[in-house]
Amino acid sequence: MKKNYGIVIAICLLSLYVIIRSYTVDITNDEAYSFHNVKYFWYAESFCTANTHWLNSAAIKAALLLGLENNWAIRWFSALSAIIFFIICYFFIRSLTTTYHQLFACTLLLFNPFVLDYFGLARGYASGIMLESTALFLFIIAVKKQKRFFAFLAVLCAGLSAIGNYSFVYFFAAFSIVYFSVFYFKKGFSLFKNIGFYIDLLVCFAISAFVIRAWMFLLKCSQDLGAGTDSIDEVCTSFIDGLVYFRFHYTETAATIITCILIGLVVIICGYGIFKFKKHKQEIYFYSSLILSITLLILAVNFLCFKIVLPYARTILFLFPLVCICVIYFVQEAFHFQGKNVALIALSILFLLPFLRKPTFSYTLDFAPQEDTRNVFNYCDSIGATNIGMSMELYGVYINYYQITEKLKYHFKAESLQYSTTLENFKYLLLAPPWDLTKFNTQELQLSPIKKFSKNHILLLEVYKK
Repeated sequence: MKKNYGIVIAICLLSLYVIIRSYTVDITNDEAYSFHNVKYFWYAESFCTANTHWLNSAAIKAALLLGLENNWAIRWFSALSAIIFFIICYFFIRSLTTTYHQLFACTLLLFNPFVLDYFGLARGYASGIMLESTALFLFIIAVKKQKRFFAFLAVLCAGLSAIGNYSFVYFFAAFSIVYFSVFYFKKGFSLFKNIGFYIDLLVCFAISAFVIRAWMFLLKCSQDLGAGTDSIDEVCTSFIDGLVYFRFHYTETAATIITCILIGLVVIICGYGIFKFKKHKQEIYFYSSLILSITLLILAVNFLCFKIVLPYARTILFLFPLVCICVIYFVQEAFHFQGKNVALIALSILFLLPFLRKPTFSYTLDFAPQEDTRNVFNYCDSIGATNIGMSMELYGVYINYYQITEKLKYHFKAESLQYSTTLENFKYLLLAPPWDLTKFNTQELQLSPIKKFSKNHILLLEVYKK
């Protein structure tokens, strides 16, 4: 295919969008916690929380060594990961057969606002998605050209995605099974004479040992293995939420229907990719379907046999590249009907609408209560507020970032309301929605509203004794 300059322009604009957001989106609670750990190089705390995304933490450390502590500086690796991901997507999209399929792939892969959120945050999801996509890209090159070097880089990138973010270990496990099956197990006992087999095995073992050891440490000291759910319905509905960039409140019936539809679609799409390989002859579709099927099987076995919670919301982003590739090729290879181009345009518009509806430069779906907190803290400082009781999310940003960044440090003192039993010691309250104070006895206190901030609906109250 010839160069598609429309895709190039879209990638350039999205890269600029991600970079600008790294400047304009205020620091979030999770980023602040990572910053705090790296700033003080607190070994025990770094190993004792799933919040430590190792590659992201190393990137933050590099910024700090250069004396850079601004939002954009600690997010540089995520922004770079986004740009690399966009470039890989460009080569992938170019390989599709028609302009209509390219348009569909472009909107599905590049314009998901929930994914774009994490491309502009100092977390491990951006690097995980980038490394997973790179692993798939290099793997297909290795299969087609039988290049040992590309194969090694592919398995290395897959492993690094798991180190970058623990949830990507499911992808790494499935990828490793397919990888060794393709390059070694088909050769029978002769694989034991291949030095490359031992090198790859050592790499996979070392990465697996690191992740397993980290999990053991987490289980022993904090039980913090990250967000999870024991509801399959919640996993499936989180796909819809991320796709439309909105948090719905589903009825039990609606959640069950969505779950059945999505599971059915996954079975059909992966089944077509695997069992119709001789017909469609697309290696990337075949192997992506295989890896996705094995990944989901591992999740199912862990859930049903070992009662391990299922990832959902942002922790399920490791499925994003695989699902997109499978859907794109299924549409290309299985859709043969009159008017399919019109259908592709309609689908493209449908997937583009959530981004066009609200391209945001200050807001993220998962961290909405922490939007524009710097201006909130600036206002509190300007009125001389002190002894402030804060919602947990706001306090995390305050204590783990602003109070340990010399250039941005505030004069007021604050405490988290999460562990407080009374409000009597506070002169002010800073509450993120939904402003819940039901656990406190407020009968002897008067809470006087001072300001409600328009962007984030954070409420500042002054506390008086009656």
